[in-house]
Amino acid sequence: MNIQEKIIYKVKHTISKYSMIRHGDRVIAAVSGGPDSVCLLLILYELKDELGMELIVAQFNHGLRPGEDDAETGFVRSLANVLQLRFETKKAGPGMLKCGTSPEERARQVRYLFLEEVKEKFSAHKIALGHNLDDQAETVIMRMMRGSGASGLSGIPPFRNGKIIRPLIELTREEIKVFLNKKGAAYMTDSSNLETIYLRNKIRLELMPLLTKYQPRIVNLLGQTARIMRRDNEWMEKEAERWVETEAETGADGKIIIPLSLFLELPEALEARVIRYLIRITGGSLRRISMRHIEAVNRMAHAKRPQSRINLPGGLTAERVYNQLMFQPKGERKQENFCYHLEGPGVFRLETPGKTILLRETASVKSVDMEDSPWTAYFDAEKIVFPLTIRNYRQGDRFIPLGMKGHRKLKDFFIDLKIPSEERRNVAILICRGVPVWVCGYRIDDRFKIEPDTGKVLKVTLSKNKEGL
Repeated sequence: MNIQEKIIYKVKHTISKYSMIRHGDRVIAAVSGGPDSVCLLLILYELKDELGMELIVAQFNHGLRPGEDDAETGFVRSLANVLQLRFETKKAGPGMLKCGTSPEERARQVRYLFLEEVKEKFSAHKIALGHNLDDQAETVIMRMMRGSGASGLSGIPPFRNGKIIRPLIELTREEIKVFLNKKGAAYMTDSSNLETIYLRNKIRLELMPLLTKYQPRIVNLLGQTARIMRRDNEWMEKEAERWVETEAETGADGKIIIPLSLFLELPEALEARVIRYLIRITGGSLRRISMRHIEAVNRMAHAKRPQSRINLPGGLTAERVYNQLMFQPKGERKQENFCYHLEGPGVFRLETPGKTILLRETASVKSVDMEDSPWTAYFDAEKIVFPLTIRNYRQGDRFIPLGMKGHRKLKDFFIDLKIPSEERRNVAILICRGVPVWVCGYRIDDRFKIEPDTGKVLKVTLSKNKEGL
């Protein structure tokens, strides 16, 4: 077996080990024209009949290097023609790479979007990328420098989301060069890869040669580290997923709620994995989530403050509300303020909280059949002056809770009952001459209660609208 055959066999073994390609798969090969992607295409072409796959070549022209990008497109087109493979290309439009994030990150995003478009167009099963073992080693070092945990140090996954495959991930850059030289294959050189303004290029051109002097096998060893970390991390993530599926509940607006007491019983390492998993299933991505965010949420869970909130990238929020941890996706619906005037006894529909309030006066206490319900309250009618107001909580509201002597702020009252901050604005407050006479569902004001000498009684009932609004 010659060197080319050994390299092809090695790639075939990687494909088999990670179950990257099934018989009958249609595979999009992402080819930039550089040595890695050309090697990827040529090896997949050698294996296509044996593996029973169909190949399609895709190339994205970023338009960042005038002249070079167009030359690469022409080169890849010619290569696809020689191999008699279908070819798809697209050039970045004006401003496509100047939106928000860094040019490198935006270029990566639009490239992946293009590859997804090609995949959909041809009903393909996989997208093959040319990342190699040296890329893996550089990624591990770069993430180590950024303080990543086990997930980051797992490096580049060989197979991601059931569609992104990296058949060369166990092949070194040197092996790729040997294969291309032995094959006599041409390829393009990206001049930007020689610029040390980018961190990855600095690692590749300056740091890796230095580390190789101390440990000649540094690339293989860092690749091994990535495999070990990925294996351990996958087990931990499955444990976190199992725990969340068992203990979490889904609330309104996609909010995910977990019991704080059970969370605090978890091992510290699993706490971090649970937080990561909750953020991922709430927001759909961990790309902008760092260890700093994970640790901030964990500190909030362990702190003594009963209520607090952390804003996370992507519009997500993590919140502690007494004995619960809640993760809220972007687009949380804010509760509007509401305020209705009640001119006298009768039935009033309250649209915003979706409630109906019924006020009825009785001739005497003896004619009242007292209901034991938190949603019905009884008042001495002679102490009530219309019009009344029903609204939600306002800062500074205070009343004298039934059975107490002194005033109490509604905020403190809510805290004592452990009513979450976001739910307080949903609580309807019945107001008489600026005084909360009933915190609906909880307590009336002691000054308006029925006394032994009470004559007429005002019965107030709050219920949901029949339509459920």
